[in-house]
Amino acid sequence: MAGRRRRGPYATSPPRSPHDLSLRPPPRTYPIGGMFQLAVDDDIALVLAEERHALAMTNLIVRNQERLARWEPWAEQPATLDSTRAYIRAALEDFVRGRQISTIITVDGGRRFVGRCGMRINPYAGSGDIGYWIDAEFEGRGITSRSARALVSSVFAEVGLGKVELRTSVANQRSRAVAERLGFAYEGILPGGLRFSNHADDVALYGVTADKWQTARAQARGRSR
Repeated sequence: MAGRRRRGPYATSPPRSPHDLSLRPPPRTYPIGGMFQLAVDDDIALVLAEERHALAMTNLIVRNQERLARWEPWAEQPATLDSTRAYIRAALEDFVRGRQISTIITVDGGRRFVGRCGMRINPYAGSGDIGYWIDAEFEGRGITSRSARALVSSVFAEVGLGKVELRTSVANQRSRAVAERLGFAYEGILPGGLRFSNHADDVALYGVTADKWQTARAQARGRSR
C-alpha cells in the first residue's frame, strides 16, 4: 500500500532515525519467556539478541566454529563469552540507531538456539544487507530460508526499505541456494570481497527490491489458494 506505512504486529522494527526516540513510544514486545521476538511460523521464532543470551550463543558458535570459519572472516577468531557480549552490545546500540537487526534463530518454543539471522541497515540508501548461519545439526531443514524470508518481509513492511542485498562467497553453494530460493536476483561478483587472514574470496551479490518481493509474495499466496 502506498503512502504512510503502518507498523505491523512484529517487534522487529528499529526506530527509523535517532530523532524518533523522543517522539515514539518504545516498540512493543511479544515474549517467549520474556524474549523480544518475530514469529516465523509454528516452529521457528527470531529473537533479538540480548546480553543474557551471550553464553548460549558463544556455545553455539564454538560448536560450529570450524565450518563457520570457512565462510565468515569473523569466525576465524575463537569465540569467547566476552567477544559475544561485546558484539551483542554493539548490535543493540545499532538497533536503537536503526542500523541493524540482529536476531537469534530459535526452535522448540524459543527454548533452543540454532543460528543467527540479521540485517544491517543503511538508512540513507534505504537498503539492507542480510546475513545468516545455522547450526550443523539443523542444516538442510529449510529453517534458514524461512527465517530469512520472515525477516526480509518484516523490514520491507515495517522499516520501509527499498531493497535488500545478500552477499556470500561464490563457493558457498548452500548460501547461494538460499538466496535463489528466496527469489533474490543475481547481480554480479565483487572480486576479493571477503577478506580472511590468509586469502580472499570473491563475493556473489544478490538483491531484491521491495516491489519485486511484494509481487512475488502475492503470487505465491495466490497459488496456495
